Amino acid sequence: MSGETKEPTTTATLEDEGEGGEGGLVINTATSLASRLNQRADLLRRIFSFHKTKNPKEYINLRSSSKLFHRALHQPPPLWTSFPCSNHVTLQSLVDRLEELRGDGKSSSNVPSVLFIDEGEYSAEGNYITMKKPLAMYGAGRGLTTLVGAGLEIEGNKTDGIVEIEDLTIKGAGDNGLSAEAGMNVIMRGCTVEDCKWEGVYAYGADISCDDLQVVGCGNSGVSAWTHYEHADRVDNATITLSGQGTTIQGNGTTGYNDSYGLHTEDPSSSIHLVRPLTKEQISTNNRNISNGGNWGGPGTIKQVDNDGVVLQILYKGEASSEGSNYDPASTN
Repeated sequence: MSGETKEPTTTATLEDEGEGGEGGLVINTATSLASRLNQRADLLRRIFSFHKTKNPKEYINLRSSSKLFHRALHQPPPLWTSFPCSNHVTLQSLVDRLEELRGDGKSSSNVPSVLFIDEGEYSAEGNYITMKKPLAMYGAGRGLTTLVGAGLEIEGNKTDGIVEIEDLTIKGAGDNGLSAEAGMNVIMRGCTVEDCKWEGVYAYGADISCDDLQVVGCGNSGVSAWTHYEHADRVDNATITLSGQGTTIQGNGTTGYNDSYGLHTEDPSSSIHLVRPLTKEQISTNNRNISNGGNWGGPGTIKQVDNDGVVLQILYKGEASSEGSNYDPASTN
């Protein structure tokens, strides 16, 4: 690497030289350049083991920047593609093609599993861009990559895998911002959802985990968990987990409906988890409904959990007598 200072590993020994006991320092510099590179690569590998790369594109760029990083990051990057794409006018078209190539299998070694969306604003036909198979979708950054007028709809089956969405903004969707309906679970990181017509983030019989999520100015609830009752013998509970000090749910419920909350647990078996040290008072502010008490509510529960998901305390339980709750039982009528 340019500017790199090479410090060879040395072995020093003190040898007697005659009756005077004077010694000479003998330096062994036999360590090869390849060995030193391996040592440095091992050190970098250990450092990287404590560091979570924010975006796979950073990993790809870093790995290709020098031989040392290529050696240290020995695991090959995932197969990926990007949008805009000359073969696909719309983002939905590209997503559909990736799903078509994957076929019925859960994974394929020659089909990209990662989609990078360049900086810019992108619209879609209809209210949603629909994802039916596992995919990792990465924008160029919150506020840099923006899906305008359309949300993301996650379908498929729970057993299919997980959808990851990172570093983008969903703005002005004609329905929900992110909607996971009795399908694959979702992980979101560093995303903003704003000014959507209905819910910001909506889990219906699915689990959604969000780190550093911002939901602002949506018509109904900011974050809403609903249990899915398909048949009498099958119930799919919904859990939304929020983490990260950048998380904020504010100014939602702009339509003023009575069942709008910043944090909404729609039924007794639905739940919202806040990873310590987050609290409902900290992250959910200035949300409203007709009764003007819309920061949290609904028949379900809001729990504080640790990083492993272990429940530490119940922050809210959907009962009219719950101290400090914003739940209006009339909202379920």
